[in-house]
Amino acid sequence: MLFVCTGNACRSVMAEQLLRALGGAGWETRSAGVAAEGYFQVPAGVRLALKGHGVEGFEHTPQLVTRELLAWADLVLVMERGHREFILDKFPEFRAKVHVLKAYAGRPGPEDVADPIGQADGVYAACCAELRACVEALLARG
Repeated sequence: MLFVCTGNACRSVMAEQLLRALGGAGWETRSAGVAAEGYFQVPAGVRLALKGHGVEGFEHTPQLVTRELLAWADLVLVMERGHREFILDKFPEFRAKVHVLKAYAGRPGPEDVADPIGQADGVYAACCAELRACVEALLARG
């Protein structure tokens, strides 16, 4: 499973780490971003939010979404509709496996998972809780 956001420093990282922590049996997981740069740092708010869900001590270097990563993945889950459009503009051959996370997980509310970058720790925590609910819904689907 490949999770994709913008910079691969917040949302996709949280989703990736939550899937691992929740025992996504049978799923190997990675994350990437549509505008990632290797020098981006995982914000302290991400680490704090994940710590609240029992996830600590992980290393992460942001990476761009590539044709190779898309080919590797059985399922690509993006945080925003715009991410899906960006990927499909560049790599239309992957249309069948690229989905917006919240819609795919069957979660209510706005389809996009809002980007918490640069906001207060509470915004990161709320985003992480929303992502956890999505991951739990995915795992319940099997």
